[in-house]
Amino acid sequence: MKTKLTLLLVLIFVVAVSPVAAADKPTVTLWSTGSQNVSDLFNNLIEAYNARPESTSVVKLQFILSGTGEDTLSSRIAAAYKTGKTNSGFDIIAENSTSLQQYIDEAGSTDLFRDLDFSKIPNYKNLLIKPSIYESKFVPYRGTTVVMAYDSARLPNPPKTWDELEAYVQANPGKFAYNSPSTGGAGSGFVRTAIYKFLPEESYMSNDPKWAEQYDQGFALLKRIHPYLYKSGGKVVYPNKNQGTLDLLINKEVDLIPAWADQTLSNLANGTLPDTVKIYQLEDYPLGGTDVVMAVTSIGADPEACYDFINYVISPEGQKKCLELMYAVPVIDISTIQSDAAKMIEGLDVSSFKVFSIGSLGDVINQRWDREIATLP
Repeated sequence: MKTKLTLLLVLIFVVAVSPVAAADKPTVTLWSTGSQNVSDLFNNLIEAYNARPESTSVVKLQFILSGTGEDTLSSRIAAAYKTGKTNSGFDIIAENSTSLQQYIDEAGSTDLFRDLDFSKIPNYKNLLIKPSIYESKFVPYRGTTVVMAYDSARLPNPPKTWDELEAYVQANPGKFAYNSPSTGGAGSGFVRTAIYKFLPEESYMSNDPKWAEQYDQGFALLKRIHPYLYKSGGKVVYPNKNQGTLDLLINKEVDLIPAWADQTLSNLANGTLPDTVKIYQLEDYPLGGTDVVMAVTSIGADPEACYDFINYVISPEGQKKCLELMYAVPVIDISTIQSDAAKMIEGLDVSSFKVFSIGSLGDVINQRWDREIATLP
């Protein structure tokens, strides 16, 4: 009888206390944008984090796919900041640093994002890189870069420099394509690199409007190659989204494209791309990459609750997921991650990636591209 009574009391205690204990964990909402593989990564990271008994928060994801209105997110967050909201539902933002610079530009203040207490992110000390801008506010969580992807079965000797690339495109009409820059970072990275390779290095981390006055050489290059790009129905086509150009490569309609390294490697791993597809960088001026970071807003309900998840993402466990789920280049020493996927990213060193952080000048480039390139016959 005593044993039964004890068991009954234990059951009552578990039923009564467990929901309260779960409810005691604060909820953090993470917002991000990008391709489906980024969404899949965060869903997996969040599921694993929320399942850990030692996790101190419950994380939820709000994700906007590229090309489906992701540009409105910065405006919404800036508007919430300007109205003084402190419980906006925007807690952690995971984006590349250039995008977050645009958020700051729209908000009109760097105070949109909090200065972080790195003592509460113990894994931060293990990072191989620092953010390209706002070191006190941003935490890099994965490295990525745009590369050249080609089918070696049809193109055994791809162009190695920008001059060789231009010559190849003109000599092989229809065999090269890049996506419209406003619909995905691969096309955007290609366009920005084509422009900024003519500018001084100090412009790479600046949103000063003066640099837009020096874009003519880059746009001249884009105009020169335009007539020789992939065509459908006799008209040059710039595919929508990063996957659009990969689909052309998959279907053997083109032989060479700029593409995100992680997205290409993911497509190779799942068999969507043939194993004859290889990646490389142009030797004289590599295509631009980005540091992809997390930042805590000043308009969330509980900024302290954000630290634990950020620390988890840059832990060996979190970085292993970044590597295995989307072939992102880890931001910590890869020797601390036991994974067969490591061989897939050989030669990709996160500390050597060329990074552009130009804020609202990205919109200036896209708008000029829409006016001057997209309208060409």
